[in-house]
Amino acid sequence: MELRKEINAVFLYLKSIDIKIDKNDYIYQVESHPETPSLLAFSDALGFFGIPNGAFTIGFEDFDHLPETFLTILDVGNRHLILSYIEKKGQSILYTDQEGIQKNILLSEIQSLWTGAVLAAENNGEVTKSTNSFYNKLLPAFIFCAVLMILYFIGGWFLSGFGAIILVGLLLSFEAIKTELGLESGFSAQFCDGSEKSSCSQIINSEKGKIAGFKLSDLSVFLFGTQLFSLLVFNQELINNYYFLIAVSLLACIPFTLYSVYFQMKVEKKWCPICLSIIGVIYTQLVYLAFNTTGILNNMHLDLSIVLILTAVVIAFAGTYFLIKKALINYGKLKKDAEFDSRYIRHYPYFKNILTSTEPLVLKAEPILLGNPNAPVSITFITSPLCGYCREAHDFLQRVYHQYKNKVNIKIRFNMTGVVTAEVEEMLIQLLNIYQTKGEQKFIEALHDWYSHRDAGKWLKKYSATLENRTFLLNKLVSVSYENLQNNLFFTPHYFINDYEYPVRLNKKYMEVFMPDLIEDEWNEQFDSVEEMEIQYN
Repeated sequence: MELRKEINAVFLYLKSIDIKIDKNDYIYQVESHPETPSLLAFSDALGFFGIPNGAFTIGFEDFDHLPETFLTILDVGNRHLILSYIEKKGQSILYTDQEGIQKNILLSEIQSLWTGAVLAAENNGEVTKSTNSFYNKLLPAFIFCAVLMILYFIGGWFLSGFGAIILVGLLLSFEAIKTELGLESGFSAQFCDGSEKSSCSQIINSEKGKIAGFKLSDLSVFLFGTQLFSLLVFNQELINNYYFLIAVSLLACIPFTLYSVYFQMKVEKKWCPICLSIIGVIYTQLVYLAFNTTGILNNMHLDLSIVLILTAVVIAFAGTYFLIKKALINYGKLKKDAEFDSRYIRHYPYFKNILTSTEPLVLKAEPILLGNPNAPVSITFITSPLCGYCREAHDFLQRVYHQYKNKVNIKIRFNMTGVVTAEVEEMLIQLLNIYQTKGEQKFIEALHDWYSHRDAGKWLKKYSATLENRTFLLNKLVSVSYENLQNNLFFTPHYFINDYEYPVRLNKKYMEVFMPDLIEDEWNEQFDSVEEMEIQYN
């Protein structure tokens, strides 16, 4: 199997059942699975994200009983197997071929490709299905037409046409913001997903792709929003001044658009269709204004007061926008926490019973130890330098370390599975050397620096030292990673508390909430039963 094309098939399937997860982290979980590229790897990775799923062997005679969409292994000839997305369409079938391209095939023809291996998942209710009601479609159209009518009465057809371009830019900018906040709509999902060379979320959320410290989504909303709201203070007599100032701002955007294209093409090597469309809108505006260059230049009367008015609009809009965005981010976090808390009782005995419901796992390979080695509470943290989620997990452990380092023992175990380059391997060796020669604090600082940019070349330039015991350090890292693999601990981040595996779907915030209770607890006492706790809270 060609892994990236198979993963595209998975995401086409997830989109069909309204499930959204981070594509890059799913890729990492699949690539680091010891059974890759088997169906088990794709299934286990879905399970890691809390998506109920199952792999089955189904004879072709039972094809009609399968759901409308699913994943299956097809034999396309010469024992070449592919994971394909299947969508039923009456007597024909839509499927993805070995190139990841969606094609139609007759139901009778797919039987020759059928192997019987099927993977199906279920939306567990945590993803809200999008609604396509008439009202939801009518309201934006009504607002769009109303704005164009108002602009027509202010400045005629030319301003009305320019306003239409602004509204398109704002629409795309809002889609970029929603993608950034993890609220990807059906429009942006359709626009961005399904191709191995495109990833809107990867480009929009990239720290390296920021322009002057701001994300492209912020800058585009700021640009088009300012253009629209500036019309509130520019009457018909001043409209040519408005066009001129907007043209100047658009010309100033050209270097940023070129950088964005370069960043997508050369750095991330993925395209963001939303970002490219926003750039297209900017150039469309420039071309549109160019048709009226003579009229604009001959009729404008620019003075300091007009520039000050536009500056005031810019400042007012920017302040309002960033306040609203901050409120939306906080609201999203509160909503997510509230939904989570509705499923779990915030009571320590119940938390402990959940934690200790499985058998403890004693890992023998020597990890990196932080804090008090004799502390009653140990937190084992299994991580990987290639893991996207591990930055947040590292920040969490750093907080625990600084607050409880005399009362907690933190064990860090690195996984070296997946696509670990020579530079990343060297980074891990140097990191272990820093721990052994310079102590805990320097190690934490160096690890924090890594997760701040995850650029191995940059990190090594800052921290690399000549080593005489390189082989010894590498063997220690490999022994820990091998033991992780032997115990099926290939997903990261992964936690244990006192050798009890921390449930994947239990929010790690409870570790912080209950840390004082964990420290004060007598771990050899008889645990309260879960049934008793459930009765107490009914």
